[in-house]
Amino acid sequence: MKGKFITFEGGEGCGKTLQIKLLADYLKNQKYDVVITREPGGVPTAETIRNIIQNPDLPDINPMTELFLYEAARSEFSQKLVIPALNKGKIVLSDRYFDATKAYQGHGNKTDIKIIDFLNKLASNDLSPDLTYVIDTFAEKGLNKVTTDEFGRLDKIEQRGLEYHKRVNQGYREIAKQDPKRVKLIQFIDGKPEKMHEIIIKYVDDLLGISS
Repeated sequence: MKGKFITFEGGEGCGKTLQIKLLADYLKNQKYDVVITREPGGVPTAETIRNIIQNPDLPDINPMTELFLYEAARSEFSQKLVIPALNKGKIVLSDRYFDATKAYQGHGNKTDIKIIDFLNKLASNDLSPDLTYVIDTFAEKGLNKVTTDEFGRLDKIEQRGLEYHKRVNQGYREIAKQDPKRVKLIQFIDGKPEKMHEIIIKYVDDLLGISS
């Protein structure tokens, strides 16, 4: 049986990490084999590329280089992690995938969306998620909730200005509007992650045919 690929998206500080953990626990309780991963990352080469792009101690790169690096990481990620896991019948939960590139590099950096769509399709081996959650919040609130665990301070993407992050969040809303069958817009509920989780599992139950 082929597995399922579920992705979580949203602007900075939207609470994706917690919701992924809650969904993973739920699915494991339902006896599914679950893989939790992130993008860019998940495999060694992609993790190295992530460090090049996001590490605040490394030099800045231009927007087109940034785009190509994200797509290179995605090619490794999809070919070496996601596709093999799906072929084994596993459920893959990923913190970001190609929608992030459209939101951050397309809407945020104002790179041509048509170019991004072409590169996303190429780098992903035409692999689209079965279900995507976009957690929607205001950029101002999200940025105030960002943690600095990975690099000890805000990474290069997080350090970009408020207007950039507003464009990113609006980009995600447009992505959800354009593809409502796959992409589910989940409103962030401050202090009530369990309420968001209840909404999230309804969609995954429909996808997997789980009876409530």
